[in-house]
Amino acid sequence: MKYLICISFVLSLCFSGCSKGSDDSLPEETPARNENVLAKTLLYTDWASAATVMSMSYIDMRNTLISDLDSRCKDAPSFLQQMDDVDLCLGAMMYKFFLDADIFSAQQLADMTLEEYRTSIIDLNATKTVFSVSELQKKNNIRNLSIAYSWWFYQNASTNQKIEQLNNVANAEPSFDMKDDGGRVMDVLRIVKADESYTYLGVYHAMASTNEFILYLAGSNDLKNWTTIAVLGDRSHQGDIKKWGKGYIITNEQDPIQGSNNIRVRYYTSYADLVVDKPSNDTTIPQTFSNLAEGTPDIRTIEGSSPSSSHILIGYHYYDNGIRDQQAFGILHDFSNWRTWKDEVSNFTIQEMGYKGNIGGRAAFSHDGDYLLQEAQITSGDWSSWRLLFGNGAFYCTLQPQTPLGSTSFANPGITSVDADMFVVTSFLPSQGNRSGETGELVYTVQF
Repeated sequence: MKYLICISFVLSLCFSGCSKGSDDSLPEETPARNENVLAKTLLYTDWASAATVMSMSYIDMRNTLISDLDSRCKDAPSFLQQMDDVDLCLGAMMYKFFLDADIFSAQQLADMTLEEYRTSIIDLNATKTVFSVSELQKKNNIRNLSIAYSWWFYQNASTNQKIEQLNNVANAEPSFDMKDDGGRVMDVLRIVKADESYTYLGVYHAMASTNEFILYLAGSNDLKNWTTIAVLGDRSHQGDIKKWGKGYIITNEQDPIQGSNNIRVRYYTSYADLVVDKPSNDTTIPQTFSNLAEGTPDIRTIEGSSPSSSHILIGYHYYDNGIRDQQAFGILHDFSNWRTWKDEVSNFTIQEMGYKGNIGGRAAFSHDGDYLLQEAQITSGDWSSWRLLFGNGAFYCTLQPQTPLGSTSFANPGITSVDADMFVVTSFLPSQGNRSGETGELVYTVQF
């Protein structure tokens, strides 16, 4: 009999689904429709571009996923059509895992059913972890995938090397408590290789008064000494910057009304326009999931050659019911149309790892694959419990950065390529949980 996983949601965000015989309890009604997870899966698997997802209706997303799975597994289309959205998505994620891990080829997977996908992951987890087959059979597919990636990230040579390099802060000539030439702290610094008047440009914020921040632009030729170039906004913070052709895109969180943050996105056609803060395109994104705060945006991908033909994929967090920050993502089309979804997959997998506080800032990068650095908090309100995660945008492991003095709390990660295999990494180190002399903004480089 074909296996059909069942799924429910806790706090309207978490997967808490089960397989047959699971130890989880189910509500009386299990939701079948979930556009959030469909959109996430199409982007996560690279089975659709941001532009394509932006144009899709819910039915288009579902039918596309069914069609893609039909060509990639042995199950009949009629069987796939009967599955819930989340079931379909987890089938696609299992397929991606086997390809990522180089366990089965595409042809081998095409000759397997989704139930055989599941059985294979369970068997692998039983050999790689302390869990028994019977224990793993009681876990649903997303939990088995989380377990699988937790060992595969370290077994795979490429990802393991990245983890080791990211952890090796002490031997990477780190700079702590970064300040610009005006003596201002450079909190949540995001860097881009620019090759303009300065080799590198960075956006960051500094506190102007209680609960008020100013966003700045600075330049550097060595990643250690920074010269202030421009002010990029009052009541603005948590910025990100990317180069696009000859111009630049900047996104940041702003709070023109205190206590109600939202996202702003600007495009500058040239460096000359950037240094005088003269954007050709400037849009403010309305709140969707929280009327309290949506922010800490990061620019994931930019499709198109100009703002008038662009699709910009942006990650961000929303303050869920005034309880904790959760993850979301959206697509900005032509700097005028915005469509967004909750990242229920990441919210669930990260909370399953034990992070019950805020899940906030993140930074994407590519090197032999697409990856993400993510901040997450073990306990709400405890600044010493901020940690950095490494993952592929859906499944993660916890980094353990080793600093010269043994600091343990890391937040607001940033990472960008500055050479072929060289990346600059940034992180904010709060005073809680860290050693004297190892607080503020951290900058170091890694070689992959």
